[in-house]
Amino acid sequence: PVDGSEDVISVFTTRVDTVFGITYVVLAPEHPLVEKLTAPEKRAEVEAYVERSRHATDIERMSTERPKTGVPIGSFAINPANGERLPIWIADYVLSQYGTGAIMAVPASDERDWEFARKFALPIRVVVRPPDAPDEITADQLPGDAAYVDPGVMVNSGEFNGLPNEAAWERIADWFEQRGVGRRRVNYRMRDWLVSRQRYWGTPIP
Repeated sequence: PVDGSEDVISVFTTRVDTVFGITYVVLAPEHPLVEKLTAPEKRAEVEAYVERSRHATDIERMSTERPKTGVPIGSFAINPANGERLPIWIADYVLSQYGTGAIMAVPASDERDWEFARKFALPIRVVVRPPDAPDEITADQLPGDAAYVDPGVMVNSGEFNGLPNEAAWERIADWFEQRGVGRRRVNYRMRDWLVSRQRYWGTPIP
């Protein structure tokens, strides 16, 4: 849910085990809620960013080599897992036509979110630690000073602490469904592989 509003931002994730680690939310610049949720003092900056995003192709926007850009819209979402208030950003690495056009950002467990959070000094909370790491591990102590994406043990996750994250995935999914705040769903992202794998600067398509 959006703080102070009846609006709800829907996200699709394959990492429900990381929901306690969400520290911000990102909407695609084209997301239909952007105009409605943008605070008056942020409107000029947001509109300028949306206009710039229109000139980039999807392949450019999804490139892992392209520096992350984005702006906060001045509104906040509420994390249904723990009630935390999360700043809402727009960023062109999120595309409106894939998933829901919105993501829950868990920078400690996702490389793109990590890069974005580091650039904009956003919080990074570890919720899946390496098996041999202490429960008190901080983001600065993660291996390679990067997001940890391998299997591990749940921390900072309430009643799910101490579980292997694969087991916690099912438990948290059940918990969300029982509370009526989420449900399991199969999401197909079908794209032409040959086109989507091309470098945007002109590698020939076979």
